[in-house]
Amino acid sequence: MEKAILLYNPKAGNRQINSRIDYIAERMQKMGYELRLFRSPAKGSITEYIKNYISESNTDLILISGGDGTLNECINGLAQKQLNIPIAILPLGTANDFAYSAHIPNDVAGALDLIENGELRYVDIGKVNELYFVNVCNMGLFSGISHIVDLELKKKFGKLAYYVKGIEELQNYQAMQLKVKVHDKTIENEYVLVLIFNGKAAGGFTRLAKEANIEDGVFDFIGIKKVEMHEIPMLFLKILQGEHLNDPNIDYFISDELYIECKNEDKQFITDIDGEEGPDFPLHIEVKKNLIRIYLPK
Repeated sequence: MEKAILLYNPKAGNRQINSRIDYIAERMQKMGYELRLFRSPAKGSITEYIKNYISESNTDLILISGGDGTLNECINGLAQKQLNIPIAILPLGTANDFAYSAHIPNDVAGALDLIENGELRYVDIGKVNELYFVNVCNMGLFSGISHIVDLELKKKFGKLAYYVKGIEELQNYQAMQLKVKVHDKTIENEYVLVLIFNGKAAGGFTRLAKEANIEDGVFDFIGIKKVEMHEIPMLFLKILQGEHLNDPNIDYFISDELYIECKNEDKQFITDIDGEEGPDFPLHIEVKKNLIRIYLPK
């Protein structure tokens, strides 16, 4: 039998995984896999487990269950150790933005079907300094929200918990003075939020980077410039409708590599990768191809 491991976050989303483990074991056994489990006890545990205990000789397939943050831990473990082990995603977190971009079903049965009926393909991932991300790297407004939202609040309100915290933060936001170098050009601007997308969605907003593709070899850069408070509602409406990319208050371009410096001297801005804390400025961000293989719909 081939060897598979289920790496799972027991607290992700509505904790659905805890009642589905026997079903997963049954399905994997029927597919000819011997399944073992690793239950993540704390943030960062999956990355460390992969680096310490998983190899290409003892694992033929990784099932990763949780949200974007859990997937990020898995990607970092594999990429840092340079392991070429296939991944099947069970998107059972509060935010499953990458799974949305990859068209992976958000139910366990449908996600497992991809192992039998889908296609194993390489997807792009991002590298920012020494860390990796699979969906988005962002900075500025809202970027620290997922680090501070209370677990019980997420359990009770789901994605709404992020929006409540976001409204609180909006009242006191400060613009970032950024210098962005993209190959042969440099952009300097004041931004309230910058997102570098591999996937299409963030925070449940599914049309933020509607042109992005996880297999096209480039990022979609979206920089929201400093605006007056009265301009925010209209800009927000455009974002919801996916009509923001040509707005004069937004910088949008695609690139496979960029450098970002922050010129603010009075404030340290947080960066975020897939809902996890990212590195400090300055940032070197580049697309990495042929590192990660995931079961996707044909």
